[in-house]
Amino acid sequence: MNYSYLLYCVLIGYAFGNILTAELIGKAKGKSTFENGSGNPGMTNSIHVLGLSSGVMVLAGDILKTLFAYLLCLWLFPSLHNLAALYSGLGCMLGHCFPIWHHFQGGKGVTVVCAAYILYAPIPGIIALACGGICILLKKGVKIAAAVIPAVFLVIMLFQFSWIAFLPAAFMGGLLAYLNLRPNRLQNPPAPAEDKDQAKTDSADLKAISDGREKIPAKPESELSRKVKNYMR
Repeated sequence: MNYSYLLYCVLIGYAFGNILTAELIGKAKGKSTFENGSGNPGMTNSIHVLGLSSGVMVLAGDILKTLFAYLLCLWLFPSLHNLAALYSGLGCMLGHCFPIWHHFQGGKGVTVVCAAYILYAPIPGIIALACGGICILLKKGVKIAAAVIPAVFLVIMLFQFSWIAFLPAAFMGGLLAYLNLRPNRLQNPPAPAEDKDQAKTDSADLKAISDGREKIPAKPESELSRKVKNYMR
């Protein structure tokens, strides 16, 4: 086996991974997933920020970019067989989570890793994904599911152990668990700049009033009010 092919697969996958579907759809709708919700350009945050249909499109886009990266690598390096799925998937995850065009700040890679696992070994991948789905149904959350999926997949891989396949799968699994268990980029979504400025102004005015340094300015008298006063004279 030519091991340089594995590196090429990672590089090709990285290029595909830089295509962040959530950000493309968000920009089309006028909302960046980096600046809203949890700050994560993935399916879950897209559903919260952009809606269910957009979340489904993000899911489909992340699956397709992983699939296309794999098919291109398989076409270029047919001798790799299904190993191309793991190494192109690894590159795709790195590109998705650390895109070069966004200062290496991207998503968490759940969909990409699941797609890569299933492309490499469909039955173990589906079993692992099902276990993650059970975690979500039991309301354990996506974070726990993201740790369970690679753990189940890696345990199954031990029955047909191969270092050359286990290493990229384990690296993806470890990185997936770490990225999903750490706090979200945006704990409390920031208010728009003009709202912040207005809040500062209002706070300063209230402080001045409470200190007795400023009186509450009277509102401009309306035309109707002037007419009523003239009528009452």
